[in-house]
Amino acid sequence: MIVVHGTSDVPAGARGGAFAIGNFDGVHRGHQALLRSATEQATALGAPAGVILFEPHPREFFQPNKPHFRLTPLERKLELLEQFGLDAAVVLRFDAALAGLPAQEFIERIVVDALAARHIVVGYDFHFGKAGGGDPETMRRPGEALGFGVTVVAQVGEAGEVFSSNAIRAELAQGDVTGAAQMLGHWWRVSGKVIGGFKRGTGLGFPTAN
Repeated sequence: MIVVHGTSDVPAGARGGAFAIGNFDGVHRGHQALLRSATEQATALGAPAGVILFEPHPREFFQPNKPHFRLTPLERKLELLEQFGLDAAVVLRFDAALAGLPAQEFIERIVVDALAARHIVVGYDFHFGKAGGGDPETMRRPGEALGFGVTVVAQVGEAGEVFSSNAIRAELAQGDVTGAAQMLGHWWRVSGKVIGGFKRGTGLGFPTAN
């Protein structure tokens, strides 16, 4: 999978494809519906399948002083996305410039000029552009004139519960790892750095990782 940071120098293999757009925190079963739609559209078009995602999470940008529980750091997110057979991942830095970009300019500069997208897949609750002014219909309306199609994926859930990153965070906060895994479609993983300590556990015959 080609990973592209920004849109200033996008290789040919990441242009002209079908792209799902979102944050994809957790790459849960709702996200997976978008990925399947993007790969299906790409196959029908004979084009690359990809995703457009934002780093850091917009919530971290708008609320920098508030702790944010990320389900999947970027590295893990890219690992999961690659498992769905995607050809490219375009990582857009979410900063003041991107946050202030009007929805129409986002479409023209990124979707059309930088990526030459032939199809876009978004979720039913997707918002983009300055002050969240763009929605699925905003994306759909100019598509025909600008040369790309749009698929809007309805909410995905089970037993009356919608799969969402917030719902999964709530499950994990309550210690329900199995419940979170059911919504994720895979086991949640946490990673960290092992550092040297006082080695007291080794001295007691029970070495530990810090």
